[in-house]
Amino acid sequence: MRPRWGSLPGRAGILIVIGSAAIGGLVTAVTGSAPGLELGVFVVGGTAAAVLAVRPRSVYLIIPAPALCYMAAATAAGMVEIKGQAGGASLTTLTVSAAQWMASGFLTMATGTLLAIATAAARWPFGRPDPRRYPPPNARADRPRHRVQRDTGDPAAAGPRAVPRPRAGS
Repeated sequence: MRPRWGSLPGRAGILIVIGSAAIGGLVTAVTGSAPGLELGVFVVGGTAAAVLAVRPRSVYLIIPAPALCYMAAATAAGMVEIKGQAGGASLTTLTVSAAQWMASGFLTMATGTLLAIATAAARWPFGRPDPRRYPPPNARADRPRHRVQRDTGDPAAAGPRAVPRPRAGS
């Protein structure tokens, strides 16, 4: 039986965003360009797929994922781009470049995060099960809801708590 949309746990949605960011970072590294449009499309697309794939009550777990995944993938793809250049890169050059890669993806990170927030807010009311549809967990058709004690006349047969204990000091 195939799972339907909206039935995966929240961790699976995070893995979807991570995977899409990794694919976007790979495409960016293969094209040899600085992190930007390709990576952004994959991160926002992965976020959209993840918020549709997880349970409605677990969508909140995906909210921080687009920004974190974009930063990690942009740094990795940018390092590949820097290594491909002819000159060596100093630590200062790498630090400034990493800040520029992350800053250039601000709109992508904000779009992905706002998409996750809006979807979480829209799907939150639908995550609660209908109480009319599901019986209480202890209610079954084959047994009564509460156990009925049998009146046998013998107080010991009713159980140890049915026999009153004498009070101390009486």
